[in-house]
Amino acid sequence: MQKDPSKNQISSERKTLFYVGRALMGIGFVLFLSVFVTFAFADPFALPYSNPMAPGIVGFIMIFIGTLISNVGAHGKAGSGMILDPEQAREDLRPFSRQAGGMLNDALDAADLKEHLSATKEIIKIRCRSCGELNDEDSTFCKKCGTRM
Repeated sequence: MQKDPSKNQISSERKTLFYVGRALMGIGFVLFLSVFVTFAFADPFALPYSNPMAPGIVGFIMIFIGTLISNVGAHGKAGSGMILDPEQAREDLRPFSRQAGGMLNDALDAADLKEHLSATKEIIKIRCRSCGELNDEDSTFCKKCGTRM
């Protein structure tokens, strides 16, 4: 049973969102740092605009927006928490979960062990008459009080 390899790839739209978000973060970081450079090397009150902190505030907002866009690009809408849909989140995060060792279901699918593991033996427990502890069906003595079963 071969899986579709395209499901494990990140779409080009998400890659574009990721890089656009990173670019916004970079521009915002430069704007944010420009305030410190302006205060260190120039007279901030001689600038053509009224608020010398304006580039820093705009830069900080751009960093925040860039981070959000980058997270949506990296993890998808459901994977980044914008949409509360666990199934879609699992699908959005599939490329990353496979890189990090994969989900147990994916590993079982790849090894075709799912049917083998589903045929496990049913475990029956017996309650001890003395203390009430649950013991395995084939136990001779109680594992808590030691009374003969």
